[in-house]
Amino acid sequence: MTPTSVERGNETRARLLQAAAELIVEEGWGAVTTRKVADRAGVRQGLVHYHFPTVTDLLIDAALDSARREVEGAMTALTEATDPALGMEQMLTMMASYSAGDPATVLYSEMLLASARHERLRVGLSQLMRTWRTAAADWLRRNGAGEDADTAAVLLGAALDGLVMYRIVDPTVADLPVAGPLLRLAGIGGRSPEAGLSPGRDLPPESGGDAPM
Repeated sequence: MTPTSVERGNETRARLLQAAAELIVEEGWGAVTTRKVADRAGVRQGLVHYHFPTVTDLLIDAALDSARREVEGAMTALTEATDPALGMEQMLTMMASYSAGDPATVLYSEMLLASARHERLRVGLSQLMRTWRTAAADWLRRNGAGEDADTAAVLLGAALDGLVMYRIVDPTVADLPVAGPLLRLAGIGGRSPEAGLSPGRDLPPESGGDAPM
């Protein structure tokens, strides 16, 4: 079936967003131009201006689109687990995949710097963070955090972001078992990973990672 004009337009826009995100990582926010994006996406330069008023609008949309996918992945890892210990282990396993050279890490760093100059980007990031906090708070509430769930979600998010930064700067902290302390920080009682577990390791068979808090 021949694609409709709307479908072709959506495909072109998606290619431009992907190309812009890749160039932000490779060259930095300020070095990206419409010509570079068009060349990477394999389209005419005029199509960049057709879909985006300015190169800044393109960069903001590309960055937020990539960040949204990362947030959705983090939310899925945490909230789809019915057991708190498993949910935290899944979240930490995802976080452990980030490194100093990881594209998602580089892009996020570029976004944070650019958000100080571009209000729409700052607002978009803030909305994504609130989306994650709301989902995390609901998950924490279901697992025993009670009336402190909203505050616990803020602290958990800040701790996870800080943990990524620590691991990038000092990789030796990657072996520290942090799932249990994070569960306690979040106010979840009853179940936690084994004391010796660190992110990315398998839970002990049969126990499911049970250990008294």
